[in-house]
Amino acid sequence: MNRAHSNRTNVVRVLLVLLIAALSPACSTFVAYPGASLPDEQVATVKCYSRYYFIYMAGCHITAVDGRRPGLSQIMSLTSKLLPGHHWLEFGAEQYFGGGGGVTDVCAFDFDFEPNHEYQIQAHSLEFDVGWMAKHGPALYTGSVIIEVTSPTGEIQTQRVKTTCSFGGGSLCRQTSDCVPHPDIICVPQEGHAFGKCSFK
Repeated sequence: MNRAHSNRTNVVRVLLVLLIAALSPACSTFVAYPGASLPDEQVATVKCYSRYYFIYMAGCHITAVDGRRPGLSQIMSLTSKLLPGHHWLEFGAEQYFGGGGGVTDVCAFDFDFEPNHEYQIQAHSLEFDVGWMAKHGPALYTGSVIIEVTSPTGEIQTQRVKTTCSFGGGSLCRQTSDCVPHPDIICVPQEGHAFGKCSFK
């Protein structure tokens, strides 16, 4: 085997390892409750979306459930498992185009979740009650997103759910403990919105 062939083989191996490492977090599941993992029949499954086009990608990641945030290995999770009942979820919507991009909006919503049901946040369903220019700033704004609900029998229903959103990132909250632990970060209520925003004092 000549040296050039050996070098090409090593490059391919390194690229495969990097690809697997990059995709592993996206395949992980954010388990948003304490204790041992429960069977799917006892929990609700929430899924975000990821869509790839020719030079464009759009997707979302679940970034909090009731203020509980994923660990480093789960930060890019497309799937979350949570206990049945009423919860609030935060997700980050992302867009990438031609090598650039990132989080465009961070949104949160309230929902009642049932065991053994799957909840899919629908791609390209996020809409806003303000124009594109109006949302560029520190103020929160409202919108909505479509959730597709699949029951254990396979019956599918869709619901458009009201969201509270923040432009370009950040974290939404109901209390300071929902924010990243830091002595100078607090949850600041936002008048007219169901959620506050994590901000420096």
